[in-house]
Amino acid sequence: MHENHWGLNEPPFSLTPDPRFLHMSRQHEDALMMLHYAITRNKGAAMLAGDIGLGKTTVSRKLLDLLDPVRFKVVLIVNPILTPVQILQEILGQLGVETTSRNRQVLVTDLHKALLAYYERGSQVVVMIDEAHLIRSATTLEELRLLLNCQMNDQFLISLVLLGQVELRAKIAKVPALEQRLAIRHTIQPLDVTETGELILHRLRVAGYTGEANIFTPDAIYEIHKFTKGYPRLICQVADNALLMGMVHKAKNIDGFLMHDIIAEFTGQGKAA
Repeated sequence: MHENHWGLNEPPFSLTPDPRFLHMSRQHEDALMMLHYAITRNKGAAMLAGDIGLGKTTVSRKLLDLLDPVRFKVVLIVNPILTPVQILQEILGQLGVETTSRNRQVLVTDLHKALLAYYERGSQVVVMIDEAHLIRSATTLEELRLLLNCQMNDQFLISLVLLGQVELRAKIAKVPALEQRLAIRHTIQPLDVTETGELILHRLRVAGYTGEANIFTPDAIYEIHKFTKGYPRLICQVADNALLMGMVHKAKNIDGFLMHDIIAEFTGQGKAA
């Protein structure tokens, strides 16, 4: 709708986790590097925690892009509100193993056979659980820990990656056997004001913007950071609103005054002039 006004080919601030739009701030680079290290060095288990809207899911999708699909078979679980048996069934299903059993021992045996088959083909299974803080019971977390018992003498047959909000840390702390298996633990932090501007410009560039200067002036970036406190999801929401209102006002850029009014309107505290 407003892309033509700003010289864009597509919306720059979509909230879908498209890896093309991931701005690799220091926070995201650290998170991506540590998860990639945990998997490729066969460390067993890793956790990435952080508040909602900081880009954990987008980092995970970028990680999937980096992993060689021949060397790694990724099982992605995005709805972890499952019982231990359902977790095992979901993993087996994504590994292509058909089963109707609800017997845990049968499922574990089938999983171990599947993991060995992948190992013999030179492939490693990665189980990545998004929104892991939603896991309801310690029993399910304990089942995930038991997955790490599937190993050869020289390596784990499975890598476990848990992504979730900060309360995930407290949940895992209640399962010491799993917590002790976490070789990598990282908590992602909000962006600073410089990184906020870099994120916005990066997304504009990916969307086709070719101008020399950022559409958003430094004062506008300051207003955005002050309001969002560096949370990427919220940054994208208000920046998207700003492009729309800027088009309505036929603005050539988004300055601090306009951004201030847009944020006031966004929060229901005023009306964009």
